[in-house]
Amino acid sequence: MQITRPLPDEQRRKRSVVSLVRPGAWIITGVSMNGLGPDASSRAFPTEVDAVVCGGGPGGSTFATLMARMGHRVVVFERDRFPRFHIGESLLPWNVPVFERIGVLSKLKAAGLQVKCGARFYHQGSSLARPVLFANGIDSDHPSSFQVKRAEFDALLLNHARESGATVFEEAHVTEVLFSAAGKRARGVKVLLKGECEPRAVDAKVVVDATGRDAFLSRQLGGRRCDPLLDRSAAFAHYDTFRRAEGPAGGDIVIVTTPDGWWWLIPFSDGSVSVGIVMPSQQFRERQGSVERLFEASIFATPEVRDLLAGSRRTTEVRAIADYSYRTLRISGDGFCLVGDAACFLDPVFSTGVLLAMQSAELAASSVDRALRRKGRVDAVDFRGFERTYRGAIRRFERFVHGFYEPHVLETFYTPAPNPWIERAVTTVLCGGVFSPGLKARFWMFAFHGCTAFMRVQQTLRGRGVFERAMGILEPEKAP
Repeated sequence: MQITRPLPDEQRRKRSVVSLVRPGAWIITGVSMNGLGPDASSRAFPTEVDAVVCGGGPGGSTFATLMARMGHRVVVFERDRFPRFHIGESLLPWNVPVFERIGVLSKLKAAGLQVKCGARFYHQGSSLARPVLFANGIDSDHPSSFQVKRAEFDALLLNHARESGATVFEEAHVTEVLFSAAGKRARGVKVLLKGECEPRAVDAKVVVDATGRDAFLSRQLGGRRCDPLLDRSAAFAHYDTFRRAEGPAGGDIVIVTTPDGWWWLIPFSDGSVSVGIVMPSQQFRERQGSVERLFEASIFATPEVRDLLAGSRRTTEVRAIADYSYRTLRISGDGFCLVGDAACFLDPVFSTGVLLAMQSAELAASSVDRALRRKGRVDAVDFRGFERTYRGAIRRFERFVHGFYEPHVLETFYTPAPNPWIERAVTTVLCGGVFSPGLKARFWMFAFHGCTAFMRVQQTLRGRGVFERAMGILEPEKAP
């Protein structure tokens, strides 16, 4: 389907030809490079644009790339100077089609990133193991993804947005989202550039909050709500090496579940590894001493992780994120929307962050483009499809994430499935196939949840065994 109708105030500009093959899936067949330009420092500051993007992470850069390639004037304001450290280094196979649709996949391949073909789960102190091979999903078209150091990865995506025609200002702090006199419609932002004392105003037809955990716009929309079922904190660092598996499995993420939480080990192409632990926030708050001391003590207390890191050297400081699971109550309205972590963050366990950020940005770009071409403005109603699809994907991930912290679901996960299609459905979820799963995938996902219900009954009758304190959650003892 070709879109040829011009924007009301942009008829003189050339248009890219875009094909919509399914909801939220854009394939760019013609590229317009006539945005405000790749080098913001060499151009006048824009006072009026079609779209302002607050934040230059994967969600912000994806939205900016698509909007610029579709011929819209878009500017990105990023608070930091890239490259900069960020967590969330393991990507899902369903990221790869998004990379291809925004035209960056060849650059990622050329960067020599670590290929990730699956995941390996182990339960501490037991022989339980669960290998996951992405090629075994119901949809075998998504067999692999990448492990990335986010400093370089995010910088590559942001530079790609520049090259696609978006104007990018780094070290630019958005101080306020401007609303109409009635307080309903977003109409632009105020931004403070590096070296300046007074913020500048930019008018826009749509404002996109892609500020990640800062969730800048949510403060003006009633805040966000923490998930009490995912009351977790994380500590993490990089090491120079670890004992990885031979062959393609050496690129897999390794996850070790423990009585008090779980570990991740994410291998990179240069031989180094990202190591992190997730634990109940109460345990994190009540620690004795520094986060570094807690982290090192936790490694020593987990033989599986300690052995994998034998002989390695920590190369970064130990960082931490506390109480990280939340959801913003309102994610769109007249002239604005929130994408990625600004809207919601579940849990790092299934590496969903970058996928949710990029796919939500793609959905938002589709909605904004259609609205601007049709009527020259973006209303809340134009984001209905975006919200429905995005929230549906979150719900599908969320059910599995919540289950990961339940003893009966965790034991079901480690137990061989009674039907291979159940395992394939779970693999599809772990690949990221939650935005538009087919009927077959939905049915076998439902079958997996049925198996977990049966396992709950079994555990009630015989006890939880090695999962008695699974993930640090203890149910209150019942009164006699």
